[in-house]
Amino acid sequence: MGQLKKNSEIKASAREYLLGNYIKVISVQFLFLFFSWGISTVWSTIPGTGTGVMILTGALTFFSYALIQVLIFGLSRMYLKLCCRMPYGMSDLFGGLRDNRVVLSALLLAALQFVFTFPSDVLVLLSLRTNDPSLATISLVARLIGMLTYYVAWLFFSQLYYVLLDFPDKGLGDCIKISFWLMKGQKLKLVGIQLSFLPLILLSILTLGLGMIWVTPYMNASYACFHLNLTDAKSAG
Repeated sequence: MGQLKKNSEIKASAREYLLGNYIKVISVQFLFLFFSWGISTVWSTIPGTGTGVMILTGALTFFSYALIQVLIFGLSRMYLKLCCRMPYGMSDLFGGLRDNRVVLSALLLAALQFVFTFPSDVLVLLSLRTNDPSLATISLVARLIGMLTYYVAWLFFSQLYYVLLDFPDKGLGDCIKISFWLMKGQKLKLVGIQLSFLPLILLSILTLGLGMIWVTPYMNASYACFHLNLTDAKSAG
């Protein structure tokens, strides 16, 4: 295998690509947050706790997960273009809607997220509407377990959106295999990069979250740089 950069080198590359691009990138990031917030709050406004309500809530939750995944693909597209010094813009955020492979991959990842997290969402919803403290505790534990399990599964698929962009002529199945191949033996490295941002995230909390305006693009650009370095290193090997 070729040479993999140190995490500090990958993050340094991300900072270099972001120079002079922060305002434009932040604008797209805000647009993503606006649409994601709107999509994710629709299902939580449905009154009632009956079976019919839960079924409708589940359907809307799954639909919202899928739509947000399409937007995440758009963000990945924008940051990959940024790190390849290619033109990018707000239109990239919605580019996945025109690609059937992206829609299918969004449905796949939404299904994974739904399976691992929706049961805890139901418990959270019930605890909020019944004010049952014991149910609230159970829902919190279930939520943590579900999120951790989904995260472990997501690591295998973490490069999928980038691979879809790298190989526009390949089918979804082949792109999934490439994502798995790229992440073989590299999952802890990606986890390490993500954990390295924890101090900045904690500092951002002291600014009531305002610091995340700069930290979030830094993180996403680093993930795109990680993909580019990983692809080059494994291809060279």
